Amino acid sequence: MNVLSPYRRTGRLLAAVLALATSLPVLADKGTAPAGVRGTSLAVTTIDAGTPLTIRVGDEMSFQIFNADVPGTGQIFPSTSSGTADMGWLVHAGGVKYGPDFFQHPAGTATGSLGAVTPYGNRSISPVSGSGTAADPWRVTVRGDLGSTGLVAEQVVEYVNGDNFFTKRLTLTNHSTGTQDVRIFLGGDIYLAGSDHGIPYRDAGSGAVGGSDCTQTNASPAPAARYYILYIPMTPADAWTGAGYGDVWQQIGQGQLDNALSTTSCIDNGAALQRNRSLPPGAGTTIEAVTSFGDLPGLIGFTIARVTPPSGAQGTSVDVTVTGTGFAPGMRLDFGAGITVSDLVVVSGTTATARLVIAPGAALGPRAVQGTSADATQSSTLANGFTVTGAGTPPPAQTRPVPALDAGALAALLLGMLLLALVFLRRGI
Repeated sequence: MNVLSPYRRTGRLLAAVLALATSLPVLADKGTAPAGVRGTSLAVTTIDAGTPLTIRVGDEMSFQIFNADVPGTGQIFPSTSSGTADMGWLVHAGGVKYGPDFFQHPAGTATGSLGAVTPYGNRSISPVSGSGTAADPWRVTVRGDLGSTGLVAEQVVEYVNGDNFFTKRLTLTNHSTGTQDVRIFLGGDIYLAGSDHGIPYRDAGSGAVGGSDCTQTNASPAPAARYYILYIPMTPADAWTGAGYGDVWQQIGQGQLDNALSTTSCIDNGAALQRNRSLPPGAGTTIEAVTSFGDLPGLIGFTIARVTPPSGAQGTSVDVTVTGTGFAPGMRLDFGAGITVSDLVVVSGTTATARLVIAPGAALGPRAVQGTSADATQSSTLANGFTVTGAGTPPPAQTRPVPALDAGALAALLLGMLLLALVFLRRGI
């Protein structure tokens, strides 16, 4: 009979209680949330050569950002974080939430209302590459697995020196044998211009959501004089929210944003964007977003950001999808000489489709894509936005070759056949 001693029973009970406690969400006051209670070590790469932004990227898809215009204060809570903070990509897949290992962050976390989160596994992060120019931005690449689902996340973070915003592209690829439905979230607990309180804000034209500082009213002075932190969906969002930080994390934890902006004037706020995807085996999806700090960036308004596919051959017709901001019926697109734009349809404020008819003699090479807003008051140019390639020729017909035998191989074959015939003769066959 195996009877545990009272000490062993007590030890096992304490271990079970400790395991349960570390799995529960943080319910403590926001300023005293604990750090480092679970998870593995966190690696961080920092883009810090430019101005005004310093961007810290965690190997588990988290961030912290510093703005030289607001010295000494991180723009994501916890603002004192020397690593990364409460902002990042989260994915619901197969009934599990995958995301940053917030509890491992040295400065703690206030993401308790998210519920249980499984950190990305097999993580890697690159050093900074690039020169910081528009043609060659500073770049960091992050990779992680979503448990045993077969889903792999890869993020590319880019920053151009002098911009008050940076870009993130998350690609999620399904390496499993079955179709997987996923919900992808980008969210954060924003810390506006040195304050943990802000006014929830959304720009309908771009779909951007975030907040502005509480020091002034929305009416005066003009909005451009205010300080904003915004999540801008260069890939259109399926849902969004701008609310109190705990409400934002709770919505992400439950797997659905409410498409609502809090009407409370000055709150401890956050924001998030959501995309829903169904990924067949071998398929992937790429989500692009921008996060801005300070004045409203040029991305708020009418912009042309991307053309997909980015090329077409001479003498063909190509159906393209154009993404950007401020789209509305009546907008115009110009792909340059030799390309006719037809069937332009505005799908949403950030997406349009069109058919390009490329003349046989259209000039080869990259070209700028120019757009004009519906009211003709704004224009945008996407440098090297589309490339004309050669028409090419069809590949030659494939025939199955018959291998040729050299003299030695032919002699060996004949000898073998002669020996086989002799065997048959001796056996009387």
